[in-house]
Amino acid sequence: APAGSPRVAYTLPEGWSEQSGPAGMRLATLAIGDPGAGQEVTIIPAAGSLRSNVERWQKQLDAEASPETIAAAVDRALAEAGSVDVAGRQATVVLLEAAASAASESGEAILGGILPLEDGKAVFVKFRGNANVARRERANFLKFVASLRMP
Repeated sequence: APAGSPRVAYTLPEGWSEQSGPAGMRLATLAIGDPGAGQEVTIIPAAGSLRSNVERWQKQLDAEASPETIAAAVDRALAEAGSVDVAGRQATVVLLEAAASAASESGEAILGGILPLEDGKAVFVKFRGNANVARRERANFLKFVASLRMP
């Protein structure tokens, strides 16, 4: 049976669990793997264009990077983005990695899903954590975004 709250329903991938329901801005907080490991996935309603939000996320990973470096990373992420159908709407899923982490094991990454709603609003699904986890969970993340339902 789908999990979730009155504001959003979804199907949890294997190995994911619910941490908490709605709190503050968050519609839900989930954990990948051991909840104590801090591999959190959040669902947050927000606004703004796809690109502006992907840029914001890339800057969170690469605070010191030049605008050119950020723009190039965003272009690459959008070119490689996955797309899933969510009840007739197209959601986009990007995998962003810190520029410094591409070569390292302990690098940080963001998996971000953006589901546009009406009136310029959107729902964001975001995982920020170990790049290896992000790469490994990308398929689960796409399936999870595809399972979202806004009652």
